[in-house]
Amino acid sequence: MRLDDEFDENNGGLPIVYMALGVSVFILLVLVVVVSVNKDKKPSENLLNIQAQATATASAMLAEEDDPFISEKLPQNKRVASDLDIWDLYPQRDEDDEDVIDLNVSPTPKATPTAEPTPTEEPQKDDGKHVKIKNHDGSEEWITINDKIEKNSYDFTNLVESGGKYKYISGGKNIAFTGIDISRYQKDIDFVRVKEQGIDFVMIRVGSRGYKNGTLSMDEYFEKNIDAAIEAGLDVGVYFYSQAINTQEAEEEANIVIGALEGKKITYPVAFDMEYIENDTGRIDTLTKDEKTLITSAFVNKIKEAGYRPMIYGNKEWLLKRIDVAKFTSSSFWLAQEDKYPDYPYKYDIWQYSTKGDIYGIEGPVDMNICFVDYAAQ
Repeated sequence: MRLDDEFDENNGGLPIVYMALGVSVFILLVLVVVVSVNKDKKPSENLLNIQAQATATASAMLAEEDDPFISEKLPQNKRVASDLDIWDLYPQRDEDDEDVIDLNVSPTPKATPTAEPTPTEEPQKDDGKHVKIKNHDGSEEWITINDKIEKNSYDFTNLVESGGKYKYISGGKNIAFTGIDISRYQKDIDFVRVKEQGIDFVMIRVGSRGYKNGTLSMDEYFEKNIDAAIEAGLDVGVYFYSQAINTQEAEEEANIVIGALEGKKITYPVAFDMEYIENDTGRIDTLTKDEKTLITSAFVNKIKEAGYRPMIYGNKEWLLKRIDVAKFTSSSFWLAQEDKYPDYPYKYDIWQYSTKGDIYGIEGPVDMNICFVDYAAQ
């Protein structure tokens, strides 16, 4: 601020000017010395120390003079810990913060996560109330057994295999009959030698319907086979391979069989063989279960009317899923299942257990069968 105009510079002012000038020079010298001494210290520390030392020195010198313009000493520029509160640089953490750890409290152990239960496969229905089938497309499924359909009562602990042929022993005796089924694919057969190897019966194909165009044809070996088999003393039955798509075609097939058997004495049933074509599509593939059942009935009824015993051939899938076997209480069944033991639940009379039979007198493999009914005695 400015001084008053009436102020007399000669009245005690000159000594003070000289003294101030001397103090300034002295402070400058002190600063030089301090800088030299503290040249290795950090800049911030040097500045603080220089300020403190210079201020202290100046205060001490001024305090020694009787300065009328200064009524009290300059305050010492000393810093305490509270002046450098570095903790203000960090925000205080909330006590509820999950990252805060209280060292005086034992940490609560984390709960061990419960292992997820391993998914289990659907329980198998091997409970006597279901039976598994393999569909012609390769898929598998369980079929519920119908309690209203007559079951078979075979005990396969009585089954004995010898040389690829099965016997069913009860009371120390074989009460079953060994058989084969044949067609033109076996070509010429020596039925005498077949008989000598323990074969009791033969099922002979009469003819077939084409699975593409539905063309009917007689088996070219039928006449020769049936005559030679009967002459060799074998019991004979026959079958027709069907691809009928309606009841009219099924009756047509039955009439062909009836005509072919005229004058022939057979002791085994006449079988209706409808099945899917392996590795190809056939004309019956789109038929429903009801349609297949009606077609089968048409054939069976015609055969029965002609005085022959009708039989239905099929594997597990066909008999359990593709037709309604409950509709055929007066017909016999011929099961095709290549397993050690069959698990088809319902009643059947003949079991085709192999397609790879080796019988002396037949060129190539032949289907092997066992029959649990003495048809010849009926």
